[in-house]
Amino acid sequence: MKLRCPRCEKKLSIADKYAGRAIRCPACNRGFTVPKLEQAAGPAAEIDLAGLAALEAGTQQLSDEERELIEAQAAAGESTEPGVRVCPSCGAKTKSADTSVEILCSHCWRAIPATTGGGLGAKKIKKAVEIGAFSKGGFYSEIGNAVSYPLSAFSSIMTAALWAFLAGVVPVVFITGASNVMTFSNVGTSREGEAADLSSIPAILTMIFSAEIIFFAAVAIHSFFDIVRSTGIGEDGAPKLSWAPATLSKSVVSYLVLLAYLGVSIYVVGFLTIDFDMIETALSGDMGRFLKAGTPFFVGVAIVVFLVPMQLIGMSLGNVGQAMNVLNVAKSIGKTHVHYVFLVLLLAVFGSLFVGGFGGLLFSWFIPQVSEMVEGSGKGALGKVAVALLAWGVVMACFFYGSYILARMHGLFVRSFRKKLMFGTD
Repeated sequence: MKLRCPRCEKKLSIADKYAGRAIRCPACNRGFTVPKLEQAAGPAAEIDLAGLAALEAGTQQLSDEERELIEAQAAAGESTEPGVRVCPSCGAKTKSADTSVEILCSHCWRAIPATTGGGLGAKKIKKAVEIGAFSKGGFYSEIGNAVSYPLSAFSSIMTAALWAFLAGVVPVVFITGASNVMTFSNVGTSREGEAADLSSIPAILTMIFSAEIIFFAAVAIHSFFDIVRSTGIGEDGAPKLSWAPATLSKSVVSYLVLLAYLGVSIYVVGFLTIDFDMIETALSGDMGRFLKAGTPFFVGVAIVVFLVPMQLIGMSLGNVGQAMNVLNVAKSIGKTHVHYVFLVLLLAVFGSLFVGGFGGLLFSWFIPQVSEMVEGSGKGALGKVAVALLAWGVVMACFFYGSYILARMHGLFVRSFRKKLMFGTD
């Protein structure tokens, strides 16, 4: 009978005696079960007698151990589709051509174990194990390399910078070109000599920047969770940025819930420790009044902020409910105690350096470029617009680079202390 290997799609001629039995494909060396004769009946089941001898020589029946492995994989729901893995936790399918590496489920973000070695006879499974904090690949051993971690996703980061540039320059060039064409078409008419109206370009660029900030923030939030998960299972290659809105939505909603939680928590702290209304004071612009709020207020805010890294880890490994559960967060911090304090201090130092450097880039270089861009765009000076948008692309690249480093630090913490964290389904 004729059929195709479900793994590599190679067309095979199978002897009838193998019907209903497990064999190896001579092309890809992967095992599969040959359908019974009654299942293979029909035009596609005609026997190619000329190919039987070659098949007999190139294909050997699986051993009992290999057959047991196939049956175990089938019982666990492993897909027979080529390049597809089935998550043992939720049953969802995730594309992955290489079965020798552990991957993350695209649905529940739990680890899908890898079958190491060549051929289907390899039974050793790579588990997601906890790596010692001081061991090779652990938290303290790898934290110094976090700065170079984004380099493995450099092409993806530069793609983001390119999109940031093109999203602004393309509409500006189009509008400017269309306006100049209209000006040229007025030659010989009563409107000859009128300058092209480019007054709408600054407003359009403002809308583009606003939309890009929102969208790129969503991309950064999702990549943060993605990096924490992948680093946590031992992956050292930085994942690429994801641009699909449907993929980003869950991460963004989780992050917005966290922001709302922080806002409410800080308001409660202020309500209990200060004698003025925080919202009213903030809206009035009298921010200096907060500096006189007193020690109890700052201690309360410090406690709320101290929990944030663990809550972000909780969202990466579990769900919003687990991350917002103060008991889960407190237990996780208690079990990691000194190590978590070190993580928070490390994030505070790097965060200050990153915010300072990013702020300097933003205010000393980019914003002055924007001022010239607004003036130039209204006059059709595309050079000034292009320089400012190029600066915008560089700013976005630096933003993603820094976010990769922050996420990597959280992920390394997860890698070494995963068993002590009260998040996820394990």
